[in-house]
Amino acid sequence: MRTSKLLLACVIVLSAQSTLGDRAIYSPPRLADGSPDLQGVWDQVNATPFERPPGFSTLTVTAEQAAAILRAMQLLEEDRSTPTEPTEYFNERHMLPIRGELRSSVIIDPEDGRIPGTPAFKQWQVRARAAMVDGLDGPEQRPTSERCLGNPAAQPPILFNPGTNLRQIVQTPDALLIVSEVIHFARVVRLNGSSAPAAVTAWAGDSIGWWEGDTLVVETNHFTPSDGGRLARGIAFLLSPSGTVTERITRVSDRELSYVFTIDDPTNYSRPWTGETHFMRSDDHLLEYACHEANYSMRFVLQGGRAHDAR
Repeated sequence: MRTSKLLLACVIVLSAQSTLGDRAIYSPPRLADGSPDLQGVWDQVNATPFERPPGFSTLTVTAEQAAAILRAMQLLEEDRSTPTEPTEYFNERHMLPIRGELRSSVIIDPEDGRIPGTPAFKQWQVRARAAMVDGLDGPEQRPTSERCLGNPAAQPPILFNPGTNLRQIVQTPDALLIVSEVIHFARVVRLNGSSAPAAVTAWAGDSIGWWEGDTLVVETNHFTPSDGGRLARGIAFLLSPSGTVTERITRVSDRELSYVFTIDDPTNYSRPWTGETHFMRSDDHLLEYACHEANYSMRFVLQGGRAHDAR
């Protein structure tokens, strides 16, 4: 009960905070070449659902509606203050206002806040979510995050991850580096360059970027077919090799980055779709992401699969 009241209070206080429109026009600090300084460690704490939950018809919601969404996501009822094991920890999460508005979904277009998937994509969603539970025949069926090979939170678009959401940005005049603490993954954005040949693919795709005023625009394509799925709690979508992710990153205050992404992938979606969130400045430091060293889950999952086979 105490946790519920505290989180509800956070929702109400955050919704009352000053909005971007209420501030004087923000002028970001600049590097020697004149480009806005995006450098530093940033955290993704937004608990807004990726897709709009059933029962909500509008993008903007009240503090009471936001509390109901958190309650449905079990974020108001859980007491996450006491770990159940020595290595367990939880990231702080709350509904982060975007320009002063609490929202029912990260997806802002289409208007219904839902992924505009093709029939084939919707069938994949059902299979992918079932495989998270039932895919126990071998390690190749498990998500790359369980295999300590990759993680959707480290690949574009940048999404929430239940374990760690710290990213560090480093800039030079020719490139921008986004380092995710999860899987210690580093993505290099070549500035004012051209895309690699289509035959050169990667799980994180190939990223080029340019400045439009004070906004960094990053275009990523050429994703590897073997890891097109983006799977996490409340998130399930695909990126084909022919898909493109366009990210727009703008520093809107000393402690906030606006982050807008658009996915254009006719193989899986009937139209392009867009999401929006913010990253908040963090005073923490990125730590080593030791994955295989404590990866007991893979062993236990496969042991469970063999026990199921034996029965």
